[in-house]
Order: sequence, then C-alpha cells, then structure tokens
Amino acid sequence: MKNNKLQLILLIAFAITIGVSACDNANFSGEKTSADKNATADTLEGDNKLNEPATKDNAPITGTLAGKISHDELNLSDKASCTFDRFPWSVEKFQELQAQIATEPQGAVTMVLIAMEIYRKYPAIGEKCLFLTTTTNEHDPNNPGCMSKDRIIHRLNELLRRTDDSYARPYQVAAYLKGANQQNGYIPEKPYTVEVEIMNSTYEYNSKMDAKFMQYYVLTGGKDSGKDIIRVIKPWDSEYFLVDNFPGLYSQVKELPGSKTWDDNMFIK
Repeated sequence: MKNNKLQLILLIAFAITIGVSACDNANFSGEKTSADKNATADTLEGDNKLNEPATKDNAPITGTLAGKISHDELNLSDKASCTFDRFPWSVEKFQELQAQIATEPQGAVTMVLIAMEIYRKYPAIGEKCLFLTTTTNEHDPNNPGCMSKDRIIHRLNELLRRTDDSYARPYQVAAYLKGANQQNGYIPEKPYTVEVEIMNSTYEYNSKMDAKFMQYYVLTGGKDSGKDIIRVIKPWDSEYFLVDNFPGLYSQVKELPGSKTWDDNMFIK
C-alpha cells in the first residue's frame, strides 16, 4: 500500500513538472505566444507613428562633387569630396540627392552617412534609405527590403538611438563632416562636406556584381586616426555606387566633452 501511494505521488509530481515545463517553453522561450506577438505588433505600430516626420520634406536639395576617385585602377593621388546643402528626411528626397551625387564613389559614403542620420531620427525611413545605398551583402536575406539586423541595425540602435548610457553617439554622423571635431562639439562647416582619400589597396573584381571593389578613407574629426575605411562598388545592374562594407562608420567616435551639448535637431527636425 505504501509503495502504491509513493508511486502515485511520484506520478503526480512528474505530471506537474511536465505541465510547468510546457508553460515555461510556451511563455519564456524564444517563441512568443499570440498575445505576446499582438502586444509587440501594437508597440511597434505605436513607435512607428511616433517616429513619423511632423513636416513634409518638400524643400529643394542639392549636392555637388569635386575631385576624383578612379573607377578602374588604383591611383594613390586620388582625393575627392561631396558637398550637400541639407539632410533629407524622406525616401523621395533621399533618392533625389542620390541621383545627383552617387554617380561617383565619394557620393556613396555620403549617402550612407545621410541614411544613418535619418535612421537616428526616423528608423523606418532610415532603414529604407540604407537599403537603397548599400549592396546585397549588407541586407537581410530573410527579409526583403531590410538591412542585416545582427550586424548593422543592432549596432546602429546602440550607437544612434539609445539615450540611457555612455555608449550612444547621437553626433556620430556629424563627426564625418568637414570642420567637425571633438573640441568644437562636432559642429560642421556649411554647406556640409564629406572628404575621402584613396587607400593603397588594389581594386578587387567581383564576378557576381561584375565590377571592382574599391576601398578608400573617409576623413573624420572624431577619431585619433582621422579616417575610416569604406568599400564601395558599382554593380553592373546599379545606376549608382553603393557601399559594401562600413563598420568603421558605426564604431563610436570620441565622446563629446562635458562642457559641450548636442542639438538633437541639428540636421533633421
């Protein structure tokens, strides 16, 4: 009788354990319940509404190119720049500027920097702009129209969107504009200019894109090196030069001095 009672107790305990385990797996694993998914969707929808621009992006926008970066062969004397009069905050104006300046290599990195700033203010629009100015190597293969989440979007969120720790750098993009540096609070000259210099790296042919990768430096006042490496290419089926690799741009620049403050609306309201 005692053995039967003991077996019954053990069976009940086992059943309870299985039940709790099942609940744990449903509610605390990586899989979300339907209620969780609905709550997440509602939250994201609310965030997107809050992140919509308050004003229309209708003003004229102008970009110009100077200098040269050879499209075909390495030339160590190559230097170039790209100048633009304002930051867009819509996909339409972003594409309008892209058509003016991304026909040359220096325009590609300029467009990525602009897209990063748009992402800081309006993430949904910014991601679309990033997608338009980067190669498929930077995109999420499982989500058409989206950037790589783990490698790029996660880092941009940490760097540009967070406000609760010392890692965030809302002035990251400003640090790559001519005249901006740590000492002056990353205040750039106007009109805004991005400067690049070729690096000593032989152009590398890519059969898939049927074009050559080229690497150059983008100058910055935010790092001791004074520059970061960018890789660009003009794929056979693209009208424009696109950025293929830009981790330096989302590694943090030097922190703003304590005596300086950053205007969060400096480039985009």
